[in-house]
Amino acid sequence: MNGPGLLELLVIGLLAWLLLGPQRLTEVARSLGVAWREFRGYRAFPLGAPGARGEEEQLRAAAERLGIATDGLDESGLRVALQARLSND
Repeated sequence: MNGPGLLELLVIGLLAWLLLGPQRLTEVARSLGVAWREFRGYRAFPLGAPGARGEEEQLRAAAERLGIATDGLDESGLRVALQARLSND
């Protein structure tokens, strides 16, 4: 049993109702619903969306962290350089 059962959910709901009151509880539930909808919307963005880092950018950043010169290397060159560096370590 990984998640909370029915009894636990009822206790949590009762405590929330007692602490927040019926008016505030509906406001909190509404804001949680809006936040969840936004989260699902961001999760649905494709990987190639503007602002998302491409695979070549991630490879370049990893190579720079390892001290590999990345000037003039394309994606396959970055992969070879990273594999060579990691196999030497």
